[in-house]
Amino acid sequence: MLHSQDCMLCHTPEPSSGGAPMSSPPRVTVIIATYNRARLLAHAVESVRRQTISDWELLVVGDACTDDSAAVVAAAADPRVQFVNLPLNAGEQSAPNNEGLRRARGGCVAFLNHDDLFFPDHLERALAHLDHEKADFVWSPLLVALPAADGAGGAAETFRLSGVPFGADYDPRIFVFASSWVCTRALAERVGPWRPARELFVSPSQDWLFRAWTSGARMRVQRRPTVLAVPSSARAGSYLVAGSDEHDRIAAAMRDDPTFRTRALESAALSGERDANAYRFGARWGESLRALVFRPVAAAALALGVHPYAPFAALRYGRRGNLVSAIRRKSGLPALGRRPATSSGGRTS
Repeated sequence: MLHSQDCMLCHTPEPSSGGAPMSSPPRVTVIIATYNRARLLAHAVESVRRQTISDWELLVVGDACTDDSAAVVAAAADPRVQFVNLPLNAGEQSAPNNEGLRRARGGCVAFLNHDDLFFPDHLERALAHLDHEKADFVWSPLLVALPAADGAGGAAETFRLSGVPFGADYDPRIFVFASSWVCTRALAERVGPWRPARELFVSPSQDWLFRAWTSGARMRVQRRPTVLAVPSSARAGSYLVAGSDEHDRIAAAMRDDPTFRTRALESAALSGERDANAYRFGARWGESLRALVFRPVAAAALALGVHPYAPFAALRYGRRGNLVSAIRRKSGLPALGRRPATSSGGRTS
């Protein structure tokens, strides 16, 4: 169950501004936490609406949005899509995602970052794999669009794969984007809410995964990449502009080009082999040395019941919450602890 300040997941959801809830519970609830990126949000919402299955609801939860996010949801004109805007800005995903969990009615729960996109088969494959594996939680590897080199605006995107485990089971030493998760409602209730970033050395998403893993959850990978990430956190100043030409190009390609996923996988395969060769040939000796240090420290952390990245985040960033604050500053937002000032048109100053 959730902490006392949050309602139980099984409570009847409250009506929201995006339309009345459906009469019967859907198979899966998709939750999008968003803040003032309405043009990107439109692509994320549409990628859910293009799923090959229809038995879903989408809860878009704004972190006190002041832009056109509500209008974007309303424009979908889909009773399965609802919008609710939190009255206070939390500055990170934990509060919006917890509100989404509180309102969720689906037997399963999925998440989608507002800057990421589902391929049309994501939910169908994830739910089938969940059933086949009798799992509590499944995820797929993601195709991650790499930021263009300086001065290469408009250049063809390159990709890498993320969230690829050593075997078929989850390992907390790998990073798994929340956009690829699908879990049972029972697991969501057992693990409880996302903890605030201010309380953590690692990100709230990876903390939640670690808690699910330590609870004994059966967590299995679905091997076909069914999600594409274009992370704003990897793009300096991304929150200072209303839109993203990169997102526009990629969303159009995913919609209109049936060869897009194959070509993106080819790019990711080449990127992965180049990275492997860089290690083999000693071109990245510094990273190889850090990997030698990581293994024993991560093993010791796991033995103590601590997330394997926590010691390194504590050493690099100093205090709980500073990791997310650093990500916010790179994206053009203030550090945690101060509510961002916003101007019109979805821009954040």
